[in-house]
Amino acid sequence: MIIWKDILKPIDVVVDTESTVETVIQRLAESRTEIALVRKGRVIAGYCHMRHVMEQLARSGRLDEPISYKRDLLRVPQLSAVEFSHNISMIIGEDLDKKETGYISVSEAKNKLNELRLTQLNQLLHGSGVGIIRTNIHYEIEFINETAENILGIPSSFLLFRNYKTLLTVDKDLDRVMSGETLVSLNSSMNFKQMSGNFYPLRIDGKITGLVHMFFLREVFEEAVQELDFVRNLYSDLQAVYASSQEQILVIDEDGKILRVAGLFLSKFWKVDKPEKIIGKHISEFTKKNIFQPDVFTLCVKQKRKITALQESIGSRRIWSVATPVYHEGKLEKVVILSRDISHAPNQHHTSKKTTESSVTDKLASVTIQGKKLVYRSQKIENLLTELQRVAQMNSTVLLEGESGVGKEIFAHKIHSASTRRDEAFIRVNCGAIPEQLIESELFGYEKGAFTGADRNGKAGFFEIAHNGTIFLDEIGELPLTMQVKLLRVLQEREITRIGSTRTIAVDVRIIAATNKNLKEMVEDGEFREDLYYRLNVIPFQIPPLRERKEDIFPLAIFFLEQFKQMYEIKKSFTPEAIDVLESYDWPGNVRELQNIIERLIVLSEGEWIQRENVLHSLYGDGQKREKPPFVFEIMPLKEAIEKLETQLIIRGMQKYRTAAKLSKVLGVSPATISRRMKKLKE
Repeated sequence: MIIWKDILKPIDVVVDTESTVETVIQRLAESRTEIALVRKGRVIAGYCHMRHVMEQLARSGRLDEPISYKRDLLRVPQLSAVEFSHNISMIIGEDLDKKETGYISVSEAKNKLNELRLTQLNQLLHGSGVGIIRTNIHYEIEFINETAENILGIPSSFLLFRNYKTLLTVDKDLDRVMSGETLVSLNSSMNFKQMSGNFYPLRIDGKITGLVHMFFLREVFEEAVQELDFVRNLYSDLQAVYASSQEQILVIDEDGKILRVAGLFLSKFWKVDKPEKIIGKHISEFTKKNIFQPDVFTLCVKQKRKITALQESIGSRRIWSVATPVYHEGKLEKVVILSRDISHAPNQHHTSKKTTESSVTDKLASVTIQGKKLVYRSQKIENLLTELQRVAQMNSTVLLEGESGVGKEIFAHKIHSASTRRDEAFIRVNCGAIPEQLIESELFGYEKGAFTGADRNGKAGFFEIAHNGTIFLDEIGELPLTMQVKLLRVLQEREITRIGSTRTIAVDVRIIAATNKNLKEMVEDGEFREDLYYRLNVIPFQIPPLRERKEDIFPLAIFFLEQFKQMYEIKKSFTPEAIDVLESYDWPGNVRELQNIIERLIVLSEGEWIQRENVLHSLYGDGQKREKPPFVFEIMPLKEAIEKLETQLIIRGMQKYRTAAKLSKVLGVSPATISRRMKKLKE
């Protein structure tokens, strides 16, 4: 509660009702204040502002006339709570003896009150460890509290009025917040600090004028889970934080009795509709009935350490769980289990109009296409699939562009399986794998005796086999120029001619081409026919690389882990730290590289758990230093900062370009310089 004494100003100038305009002006000027209180007898009866005095002088032109004053004032006990009355502009404070102790105008009092409330709120938020940053509609930072400065390690003087969107690394588009959406439990990073928090649209008079980011350090949260005081004292806070999250917190005592459930209750996993139906029950009641397996609680108690596991329940529900033991004076007191549902909701891909963006991206989704599974969680892939679904209904030629390993063939399968040709053939042709002298016969077929070794009955080509279906021309950029002319004729005329024949055969095929090269640049360099390029580039799609959809790394890693566990009959799981390393890597080889790395980890790692060091060794080897992205925000000696940036650029460059010769051209230095620096890094 704020009382009047907290905001009253001392009384500087008091004049009587007979004082002249000249006297009042002189007194106000001497005291360098704007307001004089007017006393009538022993009581303050009114007040006058310098502005009012000057207006009186302008009207009358006389300095010797008595001052006029305003009487809309209110006398209040100085120890009473601040509240305002209508038609009052000035407040006079009194002590217990009715003696005037101070004054303040109502407008000043309201401003002072807001300042005090803001100070108290800031102190409260600082004490709770929550950082707050507010921006305007252009993402320019207008406010940052002390806690946010401490978390980021950057002073507000540096951050104010900078573009927050360009400084912050975050998985989701902040434009969604400016459109009125609230993004909760979102991980972000800045200045190498890993944060978790919520983004809120800032509304003033019903109009969005910016956003507010409330966050805390992720490591603080992770450490807190391991402490008993976290469970005892912050339970109610966790309920509020996790009520809008996609995780469930389960607290189980040392005997296996479920004490509390917080956050998002996974009802489909437990097979009950309310958390109250599992609270108070023993965890073994569910595992003995095979409602779900494995029992991470029992594993955690037996091994006396944090356990991470993929649990499955009846109905193919799958959750990723981390069980952490909580000890008090050396004795196990509780086990805290954090769980996230990574199951695919049925028919999710057929209800896109009814599904919000958050529900799509917060769940693992998968599509099985002719035996191949497309696993994703990102909004980018969801949007791409929506567009592919629409294009699939037409027969237009499609060009899929993307880096090697992004899974272009799976997307081609998606187009075919969603089209009216789904029941016909899907023929894949790798244009780079067929020898140049055989490619024409493979594509168009040949007649008996067309060339030495030709089959006695002749042979149909891929286009003929794909009649009424779809032909997928993978690595189309590898097609020789001589064959490009013949392919162009097929696209134009929709007919082929077998080698050794003069008879044309009409073919009705849907053509999907794919490449990891820049065909437009190849056209400019004379390596690809321009007319063929425009025939293929009717409806182009760019498949995003894995590094641009990092939210897909986790579900893909789990999917490949389960595949290889069944293949090799090995039981292994990732630790959370191992997943963190996978998500921080750039994946130049995309999904194919991720799949290979997971298989390598399954085969080569020892023990039941794939640890952080196992992943680091597989990704970087023992000799390379593991650096953060090439970005320096902290103050350090200039020479040290330059060396740090050079090191990070060379490491990232070698990951992408593989050879010192290629990297030297990009960085503008000699190959010898690159080799010397790489040798130094390995020492």
